[in-house]
Amino acid sequence: MLRRFISYFWPIAETRAEGRHGELTVRWEAGTKVLNSVQGNQSFGALHRVWQAVFAEVLVQGSPPREVLLLGLGGGSVPAILRDELGIAARITAIELDPTMVQMARDHFALERHQDLQVILGDATIQVHAIRQRFDLVLVDLFDDLDLARGVDSRAFLHGLRDRCAEGGLVCFNTVAYDEASDRRCQAVHDHGLTVFRRVHELRLEEVNRVFILS
Repeated sequence: MLRRFISYFWPIAETRAEGRHGELTVRWEAGTKVLNSVQGNQSFGALHRVWQAVFAEVLVQGSPPREVLLLGLGGGSVPAILRDELGIAARITAIELDPTMVQMARDHFALERHQDLQVILGDATIQVHAIRQRFDLVLVDLFDDLDLARGVDSRAFLHGLRDRCAEGGLVCFNTVAYDEASDRRCQAVHDHGLTVFRRVHELRLEEVNRVFILS
């Protein structure tokens, strides 16, 4: 509790570990335990707010999803929002490349408390083509620190996402545009989305996040 209180005045690191793309840090910020990479938040900070805003946009009408595919687990913000905040009991299949990230989610963010959550260690750009199941809601949050992971801005990856969607399903694809190069990659996701999906709607969040809703 003392760490939480002090964190309102300055952040306090709890632990660090070397992840696949650099150092990962669990620390307290403004009373909340978060997971950060070197340059950005990976869970329970700004990224948590992004997904809260996305779900407020896409889950306001109709039946809640029954099957969710999460590409990029991080520290577990998405399962926490769906289960703890929205009361959605959908089965979640999460694919995460970094085993250190998964271990930190288990050790520091109680990932194991979530029922019907399957975590697959692997490369989402490969797994999206390998798995055959279809999902009501596909969530994409794949980064190398602040940059989009390799291959996720390709047309082939967008085709894989479409193939994983059940009829009437949605894809929510988070990207970050913090400079000209990263914005071009975000725009590539948008442009490929227009050729693969019927509709593309964009949300601008947290100043740098461009989230594409594909259907």
